[in-house]
Amino acid sequence: MDNQKEVIENKNSEKDQSNEKKSNNCFFVGEERWIENKKLDKDKKSKIKLFFKKYLLLDNVNFLFGTGSSIHLGAESIQEIPKQISEKIEKNDDVNNLFKKLKEKYEDRKLLDVKEEIEKGNDYLIWENKINDLEEELKSKLKELEIQKDKVNLKEIIVKNKLDDSEKEKIYKLGVEVKLEDFLNYLYALKYLMKQSEGLISKNELKTEIDIKKLGQLIETIKEAIFDMCDIDKISLDSNWFLNKKENKEKNKEIKDKMEKEGRYSYHKSLLTSLLQRPLNLRRANIFTLNYDLAFEYACDELGIEYINGFVGFNERNFRPEVYNYDFFFPGDTTEGKVRRIERVIKYYKLHGSLNWVYKNQNKNNPYGLYEIPIELVRMKLANETNNLGDIMIYPTSSKKEYTLNFPYSELFRKFADRLQQPEAVLFVVGYSFYDEHVNDIIYQALGNPSFTLIIVDFNGTKNEGEIKKLNDLKDPRITICQGEELGDFKYFSKELLPTIDQEDTRAKVMSSLEKLYQAENDKKQEE
Repeated sequence: MDNQKEVIENKNSEKDQSNEKKSNNCFFVGEERWIENKKLDKDKKSKIKLFFKKYLLLDNVNFLFGTGSSIHLGAESIQEIPKQISEKIEKNDDVNNLFKKLKEKYEDRKLLDVKEEIEKGNDYLIWENKINDLEEELKSKLKELEIQKDKVNLKEIIVKNKLDDSEKEKIYKLGVEVKLEDFLNYLYALKYLMKQSEGLISKNELKTEIDIKKLGQLIETIKEAIFDMCDIDKISLDSNWFLNKKENKEKNKEIKDKMEKEGRYSYHKSLLTSLLQRPLNLRRANIFTLNYDLAFEYACDELGIEYINGFVGFNERNFRPEVYNYDFFFPGDTTEGKVRRIERVIKYYKLHGSLNWVYKNQNKNNPYGLYEIPIELVRMKLANETNNLGDIMIYPTSSKKEYTLNFPYSELFRKFADRLQQPEAVLFVVGYSFYDEHVNDIIYQALGNPSFTLIIVDFNGTKNEGEIKKLNDLKDPRITICQGEELGDFKYFSKELLPTIDQEDTRAKVMSSLEKLYQAENDKKQEE
């Protein structure tokens, strides 16, 4: 009997070890490797929660969110040109023909850049799966592929293999990527050049037969498609591409069930609830986001949270950055006239703009010319039902470093930089892969602040061979990196890892009671 028990225990131990090896969870604090490619157990999870709690209780708490925080809602990364954008462009022949022509010119230019880099002797890494684009004969010829964590070095492929010129050309082309931000930047630059040179330089001198009006239509078509992709409240759970993925089917069903039961913004609400339970003697938590979607706005509405987002006004909500210096208090009700701060408030900054921001002419009442309008009005504008709302503020271009020096973004980024330079500042970076140079600059400058702490939560993390790996290689004890299927996931982070500082959320109980009460009333009316 004892032998049988021992055999079972050994099998269970082997199974646990196998599960640990399969997990890609990592938790790095400077040089320390708390967890590396292992499953989370109860003790490790508790240790991480206590670690986060320590930082949430600092006076200056900041969060920066990227696309990874909205993926489960059906949002998509716009690093490459998404299928939805291509499909929308294809519906208009004139715009589609121009798109193909300019995309081809852009790819030719990028091909020259790839060749130049490799000829200089520089490494040029691409994702390994791009090799599958090659024909079988050439693939079999590439015997010595230097794979570095899912990436292949093009320079080494060309050096180590005897290839003729046509084969080299095919290898070079693997390095050509058409990123939406870069491509849009190219379109904007082209439009600007054509507009500024009108009447001064002929089309022949510009070496182009492009109609500036059609170029404007192409840019607008792309912006409209981006709007549709980011308008997550219109994406049903059944048509959500993330929830319909074949891999992780069981896990995705669990996520979908939770969102159906608690609301689609359940994970955003969990995060906000944790922030609101910080002691009232601390400064307001600051939420910075690079996303255009309204996920946090919807979550705040459902939780009854006031957010200070830089806009004032009733009929016309216009941008006034001084609003970030305001706060909310209960009026004094004692003879001393003491006031008490309202707890359900956050400060909210949309660094790259928002779906419901529009630009109109600047005037004395609104020197920035920026307005916040209801999302329904923006949808009406795009459906050509109304025209007098202004221009939609969506500009996902790689020239954002220059672009953000203009209003109103200069003010928002100034606030971001200022918050990170405060004493004992902590920045949680969630779902952002460090692709925006102008954002990275501010974070790197903050590392010059001795009391600054950086905590990165990203699914791939150090495995992307990019900026996050560089930060990890610094082995700076002020830098923490969480990555993997659980530790790098926004949903798990907000529900399981952020500590609930108060053990009980009374408001959640109130909302639950009201929901049951009104459901009972509705059922009663239906019976009558």
